[in-house]
Amino acid sequence: MQIHHMIKNDDLKLLINWNLKEFNYEPIYREANNIICRVFTNDYKEIIMKQVLEMVSGFNQIKLDITRGYYKYIGSGSGRQVFDMENGYVIKVAKNKAGIAQNKAEYKISFDDNSDLFAKVMKISDDFKLLIMQKADKIYNILSVWTYFHVTSKREMFNSKELQNIKKRYNLLLGDFARKSSWGMINGRPVIIDYGFTREVKNKYY
Repeated sequence: MQIHHMIKNDDLKLLINWNLKEFNYEPIYREANNIICRVFTNDYKEIIMKQVLEMVSGFNQIKLDITRGYYKYIGSGSGRQVFDMENGYVIKVAKNKAGIAQNKAEYKISFDDNSDLFAKVMKISDDFKLLIMQKADKIYNILSVWTYFHVTSKREMFNSKELQNIKKRYNLLLGDFARKSSWGMINGRPVIIDYGFTREVKNKYY
């Protein structure tokens, strides 16, 4: 059970957009408790509260935890490393300017989009070096994505209404979405988990 599956979007945004530079658990606990009491039964309150407090832990602590090896390493690209926070989320760590630009692009797309095609960004650091995103289950074959879109080839998928819409809206390069590593499964449906490689990012950094 994860908070992003159960808390209303407005309430979730309220919880995750605190200024964490001067971290103070008490006001966060009070506000989170108020929201949880409105939304959940007592059976779930303790579980959800724990997840909320984990989500709002400061980025400085997250950086320290990464250096100590507390998070499981998932993989790396040209600009970012990805770690499993083991609480239903992953942390993407920029390695260079290209990685920062990709984090920034994903953050902007996630909070502008309502298509449900993207894994949602939950929080980003002020310098865009660290980004927290929903964790998706691994996809082992791109055919599962084709099946979801009712297509039988890469060309058909790229020409689908859904992908053409996000391509135009966010200036995305669809070539990356032919790879299974760009996709994951959340709630039984495929979502794009790596979408920071926009045309703008490509032209500026690659």
